[in-house]
Amino acid sequence: MYKQVSRLMAMVVIAAFSFYPVPMSQAAQTDSITVKVSIISAISVNVLEDALSLGSVAIGGTKVSSAGVTVTNDGSGVNETYSLSLTNPSGWTASSTAAGTEIYVLDAGFANSVSAIAWSEANHALSTSAVLCSATKFAGDQTGINVPKDAARKLWFQFKAPTATTVTSEQSIVVTVTAQAS
Repeated sequence: MYKQVSRLMAMVVIAAFSFYPVPMSQAAQTDSITVKVSIISAISVNVLEDALSLGSVAIGGTKVSSAGVTVTNDGSGVNETYSLSLTNPSGWTASSTAAGTEIYVLDAGFANSVSAIAWSEANHALSTSAVLCSATKFAGDQTGINVPKDAARKLWFQFKAPTATTVTSEQSIVVTVTAQAS
């Protein structure tokens, strides 16, 4: 009887394992993996000239730059749109409407030549807050919007002197060009 029970147990164990799935190893000749990567574009702008001298301007006078400064998108491949702002020199305050006592106006415009700009404070006056270029803002026959990589734009200036001032030494107004992806 012991032999019969042993055989019966062996058959039950064999039967139970025959229904249990056994993982099978399969070899493959090739396989693949997907590698994902994103490129970070470098936003960069270069103003070629370090300074622009307008020379002497009479009280309440207006002077336009005789040369444009070169502004280039030297980033790594994306189109850029520029914003412009200025920093007031000591003793003077910028206005976006009109010159006055210790108040000046500095206009800026992108163009191939200065004659291609129809100056107006509404569209060209710089301020201490960054202002984004548009189809009209800081535009002549060129704009500071959607500038392709390695493309250069000429930036021209018009200065309207204070109507009265106690400041007689040469003043330096820093203009900042900031780039962002278009």
